[in-house]
Amino acid sequence: MVLQRLHAWLTAIRDGFVALLPLTFLRVLAVLAGSFPVPAYQRAMGRAFGADWHSHLDHANLAFLGIFGVALCAVTSVQLAHRLPTRGGLSTRQPPLMVAVCAVVNFVIVSAVVNDGVVNFGFGSMLMGLVVGLATAELLRLAERVGLMDLVRLPYDTDASLYHALRLSPAMVAIGLLMFVAAQGWNELPALGAHPLQPLVAWAQARQAGVWVLSVSAALINQLLWFVGLHGSMAMDAYASRDLFAPDGVAYASTLAWRPMFNGFVMLGGSGATLGLLLAIALASRDRAQRGIAKLALLPSLFNINDILLYGLPLVLNPVYLLPFLGVPVLLTVLVVGATQGGWIHMQDPSFAWTTPALLSGWLLTGSWRGVALQALEIALGAACYLPFVRRADARLRQSQALAFETARREILAGAADTPASAWHGQSRMIARGLLDDLRAALARDQLWLAFQPMHDRAGWAVGAEALLRWDHPRHGSVPPALIVRLAEQSGDMLRLGAWVLEHACAAKARWNQAGHRAMTMAVNLSPLQLTDPTLAQHLRRCLDRYELAPEEIELEITETVALPDGQAVDRVLGELERTGVRLAIDDFGMGSSSLLYLRRFEVHAIKIDGSLTRDLLDNPTNADIIRTIVMLGRSRNVQVVAEFVETVQQRRALEAMGCDVFQGWYHSAPLDEARCLDYFALSADRLRTAGVPSQQDMAVELLR
Repeated sequence: MVLQRLHAWLTAIRDGFVALLPLTFLRVLAVLAGSFPVPAYQRAMGRAFGADWHSHLDHANLAFLGIFGVALCAVTSVQLAHRLPTRGGLSTRQPPLMVAVCAVVNFVIVSAVVNDGVVNFGFGSMLMGLVVGLATAELLRLAERVGLMDLVRLPYDTDASLYHALRLSPAMVAIGLLMFVAAQGWNELPALGAHPLQPLVAWAQARQAGVWVLSVSAALINQLLWFVGLHGSMAMDAYASRDLFAPDGVAYASTLAWRPMFNGFVMLGGSGATLGLLLAIALASRDRAQRGIAKLALLPSLFNINDILLYGLPLVLNPVYLLPFLGVPVLLTVLVVGATQGGWIHMQDPSFAWTTPALLSGWLLTGSWRGVALQALEIALGAACYLPFVRRADARLRQSQALAFETARREILAGAADTPASAWHGQSRMIARGLLDDLRAALARDQLWLAFQPMHDRAGWAVGAEALLRWDHPRHGSVPPALIVRLAEQSGDMLRLGAWVLEHACAAKARWNQAGHRAMTMAVNLSPLQLTDPTLAQHLRRCLDRYELAPEEIELEITETVALPDGQAVDRVLGELERTGVRLAIDDFGMGSSSLLYLRRFEVHAIKIDGSLTRDLLDNPTNADIIRTIVMLGRSRNVQVVAEFVETVQQRRALEAMGCDVFQGWYHSAPLDEARCLDYFALSADRLRTAGVPSQQDMAVELLR
């Protein structure tokens, strides 16, 4: 229970940071605009905007942090409220807007109390936003459980906005009072002194290890602050820099940490030394989301600004990256301090800008190629350290994406075929729309293909094959055919997809004929929605003529993905199909709502028993009885009965004993690509001839004699 709740918190925080990426981009641009390390640029900005332009950008950066804190509070509370369980019965989740309003009110209360009546938009607002946002969602759930939401009872036909606002008011008041009390309690805690780390400094300097201990401490403190959502650099400047670092402009000494060395050789790419992470993602990541974030973050990271990685990947509060995020800067700190103390490099320029790109900053700080080489080595070491964690993050993302894809698949297949694509919601909607766009592109580029599953008669001879649609998606792998068809049906693309399948199936049958398999029947699935297309029979005739096929070589299987539409137009299409001479079959017969009605509406050559009946007929007497009834119906109507999903010899024998005529399933063969299917036809025929098993053609010749 605790782990599930912690996971919900971390997921809500992650989604909150990701949702606010536009704000992150704005702040990155503001920081880069104020710290771009080119003197000519700085002078030009001064002439254009006056001498105070830096201070204006600093105020803008603080405002961005504050706005980010408020927005993060609202978004995180909404994300968590959506994930928390609700009471049984009808959903009692609060509207997201009302949850966000409650969170913002609480943020203002806490910020005003903690900062003596001023709503502070400083570096601490992000952490405050996270804490208040999570607390708001949890307290709203608690208020619902104890009945605070039920104090105001309104008729069910009250205006929805008024209903939710009044219903939430008692809970908001109570939660606001709790937040006020909690903030007052926080104010009563002892404040940090002016030099909280002075004892550590004295201890390290007494042991002649000042630069070692204080540099490592600065790296750890900075990383921990960033990891929990605080702006590490600003927090360090407020509470720790005066203790850990030598004053600005002072030359390097071994008694204190040195800020230029820390910025130039430890924060390579920003907090976490993330130039190494970017390199690791480029080398190892196959996830498009991670690679996309890395590409967006590359340019600002060259100037040591990595907010896009911190909040977009994210690194903040991401347990997957915790160890390297803390460990890599510590490792680089030890490396550069060791190189400096050992005399391999010498620090020179204490006034260099922290946004100076790596390698260039190594040269400026040391005046030597050795500084450049050390930075290159550090980037490579950082990449090596991040590499296994990038792979782990990739694996987790693949797992979550597979889960999201499976959820979307179930929701799409569960919906009615005539449900419009615009009716999908949430992540399933995004996945469905993305799949649909990819499907349309794959159809236009001819990237779909057909597999063929052989069908066998009672003697074991192959008598044909069913054409099965296949789509190898570059991200999701093999997409189930049922999902492809449902997407096409729900988006209005079924006619186009059906025409593609029919065209390619007829082309394949022509190649079979050239290989000597003219007697084989090609079965092609037909969605009932295609029967609304008045040009279907014309398209079929064109395919038969183009590929020089006899009509009886093609069998159209009408699937019951949706009920067969009523009306004269459909009956007209069915009549035109019958007049072409092709065979018509009913697929998945026996369990659908319209199977028996189909027999009355058009002339049927074959019925294929629903796979849910054949799969467990050996263990389910009811299924066996239904199959026997279908066989009797088929015989009375002079209709061929085909059994699908035949997977074992026992199943095959039982179905044969019940009177089925044709068998299809993995017992005989899995679906095969065209080349392997042709090989299968030849090998199967050779094997049966060797065994002396006569084919239907052989028996027909004997009868003629």
